[in-house]
Amino acid sequence: MSAKPIMASLARLASFALTVGLGTIVGLISIPVITGLAGAQLWTVQAMAQSVSILFGILVAFGWGTTGPAMVASTDAALRPQLFLDSLVSRAYLFVVAAPAMAAVMIVLQPDHVLLVVIASIAYLLPFLGGNWYFIGEAKPRKLFVFDALPQFSGTLIGLAVLALTRDIVWLVATQLLFNILALTITCLSIIQPSRARIVPNFSVRQAFSRLGHQRHGVVTAATGSLYVNLPLVAINLFLPAQLGIYLMADRLFRYAVLALSPVLQFIQGWIPEGGRENVRHRLVRSAQVAPMFGLLGGTAIFLFGPMASEILSNGTVIFPNLLSAAVGTMFFSVAVSQILGLACLVSVGQGKILAQSTVLGAVCGAPAIIVAALFTDVTGVAWAVAISEILVAAYQGRALRRHFTMS
Repeated sequence: MSAKPIMASLARLASFALTVGLGTIVGLISIPVITGLAGAQLWTVQAMAQSVSILFGILVAFGWGTTGPAMVASTDAALRPQLFLDSLVSRAYLFVVAAPAMAAVMIVLQPDHVLLVVIASIAYLLPFLGGNWYFIGEAKPRKLFVFDALPQFSGTLIGLAVLALTRDIVWLVATQLLFNILALTITCLSIIQPSRARIVPNFSVRQAFSRLGHQRHGVVTAATGSLYVNLPLVAINLFLPAQLGIYLMADRLFRYAVLALSPVLQFIQGWIPEGGRENVRHRLVRSAQVAPMFGLLGGTAIFLFGPMASEILSNGTVIFPNLLSAAVGTMFFSVAVSQILGLACLVSVGQGKILAQSTVLGAVCGAPAIIVAALFTDVTGVAWAVAISEILVAAYQGRALRRHFTMS
């Protein structure tokens, strides 16, 4: 491989990393600011709304976030804007259903903060209507940053300033809502307007929902995977409410670690198919080889620095035990491996069914274990239940990919 393609690949990876890096910094800054200005209790409510939005966001995204990058990468450039518009119409109908449903659930979970959770439900579901998966499939990290990420980062930073002035977290979330609307608008215009092909919106409800059938493997994967990752929050809220803040901090550190991995995943998702059919096997092997390396690196970092990070971010109010840190590190290792093997490797060779099967396996084994751990142990036991289920998912995908190599 000549130096020019290598440098181009590194530049693309760095561009994806810029988006993730800034997002991580903004997110980390927001935690101590919110806990300091609004209090740990209101931060917990907001953090819970963000976590629950991921569950309902699965319904809105309906698999496009999972299989979308590979679909875009394999579609002719002239047809891609129509692909996005069709998906946007389908997802808009789903959003109309999901937003009120999430608001109702959040009101039940946090009945003392109705206005906050209603606004948060709309604000945190809107990004699932966006086109980040589209830009990843196009291998256009600059568009991902400018049109999708930057407005959302700005909403959080300006929202923190509004919070400092008002001391009311509702205004922070309302500011994020406005900027998320802006991000969605800019994204849609940037994809649809430059197209030279004739793009026709089809608002037929029947056809909008018929398109969802093609996304069944993607949505099953996303839904079941999200279930056993987010179920602990519900279980702890019900059975271990005094320890909810501890697990929310662990969950937040885990999610930031996964976010830090996403530039690698985004790069690989576009890199495998763009080399042509003759290079797919070679790139699959290389991707499968690097997956454990990234998992081990991130998992070790969480284990070593998790307690210290928790203390800093919470202003010393959240104690993060070492056993919990080890569980979260193991969770990250397994998820890093399964995301690269599943979302990048298996999807790129048309094995979305295997990807869905692996996450169903994780949910079937993990969900009962999480409930039992919440009933009879503590947050550390719950975290280990999640970690073990993620290990099963990664092992199943690795076995399936090895079988694919053997048969091809």
